[in-house]
Amino acid sequence: MNPEINEDQDPERIQYPSLMKLKRRELANHFAELLNKGTPRLVVNAMRDVVLEQKEKLRRHRIHESQQNILWGEVLKPLQVERRNVRASLRYERGQVVPDADPRVEAFKAYELVLAEVYNRIIQLKNRGDFTPSTYAKEKNLPNRGLHWTDFVPVRIKTRIADLFDAVPHTPKAKRKVPFERIVPEDIHDKRKRRLVNRTTKELLHANQDHALCPTQDTEARVAKLRQALAAIERLEPNEPVPSTWHGLG
Repeated sequence: MNPEINEDQDPERIQYPSLMKLKRRELANHFAELLNKGTPRLVVNAMRDVVLEQKEKLRRHRIHESQQNILWGEVLKPLQVERRNVRASLRYERGQVVPDADPRVEAFKAYELVLAEVYNRIIQLKNRGDFTPSTYAKEKNLPNRGLHWTDFVPVRIKTRIADLFDAVPHTPKAKRKVPFERIVPEDIHDKRKRRLVNRTTKELLHANQDHALCPTQDTEARVAKLRQALAAIERLEPNEPVPSTWHGLG
């Protein structure tokens, strides 16, 4: 974490820590009382400005932290689902009294280790607070704006794990495991889809207004693009990752 200010900071780093707990009306009453007791107005005003500035920094930090938790949480939740599925598969395979050297067990063990490493790495990024998934992806040139946890896995590792599963002998009626599937739980898909529809609809409203006021080829093309984007959003599969903006639609 690298916040400008937070409630757990050393009190010596925050001026007037006892005043930080007061609400705005309580602060006003406190400063009025100081003035009534003869404290110079310049001193009271300086105190007020410092406290209000610190409160504003704390408010912005809380908003930033909340947004970070939402965005990273939407990356982490599908990864946690996949980790649970892999652990369940390993318990099942070991319950079949197969040796640990069995190719299927080996593949699941290797995949489980990769998932744990990816999870720990994403948790570290979330806790640092320096990036959102998309800004980190841009910084490190990751694919798909870091929309899905699989975007944080290097291609060489994906290939190695996929080769392990491809080497597992086929068992009749058994479903072959596909590692690193780009799927998300439906609740995350639905939430992000609603958010994207609302955002794109607002953009289309403004684009229509601009085109009505001053129609040009550019404004007409923008309206057409946004309508196409809304149609593309509706065609997304129920477990498909949803981008933050319509520009990220495939």
